[in-house]
Amino acid sequence: MWINLDELLDLPKVTVVNYREIDGVLFLKLKMKNEVMECPNCHENLEDINQIEYNLVRDLSIVGKTVYLEVPRRQFYCKKCQKYITERLGFMRLRKHYTIRYEEMIYEQVKKKNVEEVKQEEEISWGTLESIFEEYAKQAEKKEWELPEKISLDEFSNRKGKKDFITTVIDIDNKKLLDVIKGHKKEEIVEALKVQPARIRENVKEVSVDMWEGFTSAIKELFVNAKIVYDRFHVMKNINKELNELRKKMNVHEQGLSYLLWKNKEDLKEDKKEKLEAILKMYPCLGIAYEMKEEIRYIYEHSRTANGAMRKFEKWIRTAGIFYQKSSGMLESHLTGICNYFENHTTNGLTEGMNTKIKLIKRKSYGFANFEHLRLKLLACFNS
Repeated sequence: MWINLDELLDLPKVTVVNYREIDGVLFLKLKMKNEVMECPNCHENLEDINQIEYNLVRDLSIVGKTVYLEVPRRQFYCKKCQKYITERLGFMRLRKHYTIRYEEMIYEQVKKKNVEEVKQEEEISWGTLESIFEEYAKQAEKKEWELPEKISLDEFSNRKGKKDFITTVIDIDNKKLLDVIKGHKKEEIVEALKVQPARIRENVKEVSVDMWEGFTSAIKELFVNAKIVYDRFHVMKNINKELNELRKKMNVHEQGLSYLLWKNKEDLKEDKKEKLEAILKMYPCLGIAYEMKEEIRYIYEHSRTANGAMRKFEKWIRTAGIFYQKSSGMLESHLTGICNYFENHTTNGLTEGMNTKIKLIKRKSYGFANFEHLRLKLLACFNS
């Protein structure tokens, strides 16, 4: 069967004049179809070729074989401009040894896999992979946000136990990752986000966060028109944590009880609900604390206005201190931001889900030597 190498290669303005195979690698020698080129300065047609140099250029594999192109780089002389001009080729960039489509393939592969895996598959150096990915990722990165109105900030541990945190900034309405910041302190966040123009930051109406003071301080400085919304799930997480600490102090250690206390009552199956009720009857104080936890959840589920929710929270704070000293203090000091939730029911739910995906990407990203490369990969994976 005859194979048309020109059709198989599918590159513009070139034809394959020869090929050879060495140890499973295909080398295709190319010739330019055009005899003249247009001068980019004076637009005259140039015919005088000063010299031709052949460059070895990596291209996409063909029928599973690695492919190198022997590409003629022609240098013409323009008599009118009195300059030597190297011919530009549409399928590759100047001073590069890879076709554009090969670089694009590498970029997509690094988004999906770890660097070492792509390095072994393509048999190219780590430095080359890093360089290609960084260049394309920076081109794809949008420097300015597109006027988001609701954003969220959240952090996760980059290296457990090392106090090494990464902060993510997410556009809630458009489900976009806006930025990835090294650290979670106020100074680090302000430095990273103050590059956004004032008109963009002033357009933000709500910022959903947990109660980390660094976030609160940074938001007040950066987003002057935004209301701070303390995430309801972080509020419930802190209350559940204190409830579990109370269980331990009461020396109640029935198997599976911590899960039953954490779960919403109506979400429990009937047998689990009966088991929980039986245990709480045995420990009345724990039962009272559990009902107080459920009361907070009821406020979140059934309050219609911020003012109505605030009155209910204030009542809870007055009565809950005996069991929830930390949580009642937390609610009291952050009450306005907690009640801002009831205006638009903005939460960090989307952010938590994206952070879970980020951790999966992180685990597949070993090979990146520094934070900036990880940041570019995360932005590329979520926004392209």
